[in-house]
Amino acid sequence: MLVAPPCHNFFVGGIGVKFVRDKIGMVIILTILLSIGVPGASDTKTTSFVRSEYSTSTDFGEVTGIPFVWQELNGFCYWATLSMALQSIGVQLDLAQVLAVAGIGFTAGYVRYEDTMILVPGSMFRQQSTLATIADLLGLEVEFYLDTDSTDLGPLYSITMESYNVSWTEIDGWDDAIQVLKDGIDKGFPVEVYVNLQNLPSSDYDFFRDLGVTETAPSHSILITGYNETSGTAQIMDPGIGLFDNPTSFPDDGSWFYEINFTSLNQAWLGLYGTTIIKPGTGVTEDFDRDLASYIVDRLRGDRNSYAPDAEDVFFWNFGSNAFRAMAADLTEPGLSSFMDEFDEYNLRTRSVILQNLGFEIETCLTLQYESYRAAIGALPSVLPDLDLQEFVSEGELALEHFELFSDNSTVNVPFYAAGQKMMTKTFEKIAYQYEYVFDGDLESSVSVYEEDLVEIQSHLTAIANAWDAAADALERALQSGGTLIPIVASSSIIGILVLVIVFTRRRSSM
Repeated sequence: MLVAPPCHNFFVGGIGVKFVRDKIGMVIILTILLSIGVPGASDTKTTSFVRSEYSTSTDFGEVTGIPFVWQELNGFCYWATLSMALQSIGVQLDLAQVLAVAGIGFTAGYVRYEDTMILVPGSMFRQQSTLATIADLLGLEVEFYLDTDSTDLGPLYSITMESYNVSWTEIDGWDDAIQVLKDGIDKGFPVEVYVNLQNLPSSDYDFFRDLGVTETAPSHSILITGYNETSGTAQIMDPGIGLFDNPTSFPDDGSWFYEINFTSLNQAWLGLYGTTIIKPGTGVTEDFDRDLASYIVDRLRGDRNSYAPDAEDVFFWNFGSNAFRAMAADLTEPGLSSFMDEFDEYNLRTRSVILQNLGFEIETCLTLQYESYRAAIGALPSVLPDLDLQEFVSEGELALEHFELFSDNSTVNVPFYAAGQKMMTKTFEKIAYQYEYVFDGDLESSVSVYEEDLVEIQSHLTAIANAWDAAADALERALQSGGTLIPIVASSSIIGILVLVIVFTRRRSSM
């Protein structure tokens, strides 16, 4: 059994996406070269196209009438919280529609560099710059606040935000942070904050307290809708409640709304005091259909200028459809041997765990990609109703049957997960067993036993890539038939400037 304590890649947008190896963690590589069921409208209560009501006095404020959006899957909390914030200002996008408008479901990256081999699903890719893209398309104002001196994470994250070309306002500790929160709510805007889990009072997170988790880095997104100075409390809408139930279930008892005292909020928030406030702006762009469709076409095709401007020649990144082809090419005996050569200094047992967990990690990321893609492709016609997207949907849905062979929500939602349920984890579990117990560290012989399984995996990944290309072609034709031509160079407001490469890699500490 793989013991999978949650970890997080800072604003991933989910409760602890899990990547586990003994004493193996994640780092953020910054380079200027370079969070059960499908999210859908049925799970998002709708309100009228007006802002939510709010009230204030000298010592309290609250924003009411905000529809609750459940994140449904570990890894989607950022986007579920964003959906609630958007709906509070009259932008009626449910979770699936947010995944479509943000391009999340149509975005994928793959990194193969030294001891790193990882698919980066769209929900984990450059969240802050992606939100800036949404703001540009919908004509909204977005305010980011960070305390880059609060912990050791701060200086690193300031570089991260600069590499995103995303502006933020520097704040200084709790006093500034709580004032920003109160000012936002007093003006009628709920506040999205980024917190750790163990300091949230909900019993859903007793698990993390029982584990003795003390990490202060933000691992979850919540929406704060009110505060009371007299009682020293804030009101929370938490999209992650019910996610760790067995089975996972929508919190229809209203437990997603609860209070937190200021002391606990400070402890939960102090990793960065990261805060986002979304406000109405100039409104949807005149060329919204063209801009969004063009953006999605580029994401599906893996246009390097869309993903990583000024970094077309960075060799260890592949994007869009090419991400799946590149990963397929590496899931061969030579590819796996090159990867495992990075761990020669470790003992056989550790190398076997690394090999087995590689399959677990890939399956986790493919699960996140599958769920966001399935939701987004189903929601896009409601976002672009003036385009005939029937062919786009038909072509894009061809990828789903191949994704399903790798997707298992248990890899994402279940803290203690017994691997080996789907094709990817099964294959790597069997190869790792041969590697450790039969062939005494001979990877070539171990892989040869299950070479046909790897070939099948490669064929499904290639089929996904082909479906993404076909869907991009169909979307391009839909634009052209509608009298809108895709520009050769996408709008700079959409593609951004720089890319933060978020990868999970192995610490070279002794094991």
